[in-house]
Amino acid sequence: MFPRRFALIIGIFMLAVGAISLMPNMVGYADGLPLLKNENSYGAFLGLFPMNIFNKVALTVLGLGGIMAASARFTSLPASIHFSRLLFFATGALAILGLFPQTNTLNGYWPLFGNEIWVHAALAVLGGYFGYALTAKVPEQKTERDFKTPAHGLR
Repeated sequence: MFPRRFALIIGIFMLAVGAISLMPNMVGYADGLPLLKNENSYGAFLGLFPMNIFNKVALTVLGLGGIMAASARFTSLPASIHFSRLLFFATGALAILGLFPQTNTLNGYWPLFGNEIWVHAALAVLGGYFGYALTAKVPEQKTERDFKTPAHGLR
């Protein structure tokens, strides 16, 4: 149950942040930030997080993915676990890339420096917990019939 709730809450949060960050008044100026090859909608979101259009689209897409995974009709638990694992790998890689000056702008297209590093690291830790650590405690359901034990009513 927890991976579903996690996927839904993180999905709603990421979608909301992605939508709010598209508002021009919420993004500050790019003064003091490194130059990028793509400076569309580039600035410090809330004055703290360097973002451009790639960050905002990724947030919106991941948010929609989390909501869709949590609300899948019959497969919401496996889909939520896969979403958590995807979040773990994707944001973990972005956090690691943001640590190094050679890769912290992803070849000049995506700002991954500053406060983006710890946000990506926190999302990776949460994704790893809900995708791997928490789901390791859940016993797997049997999908095939065990032929060693007799069926009910038959001897």
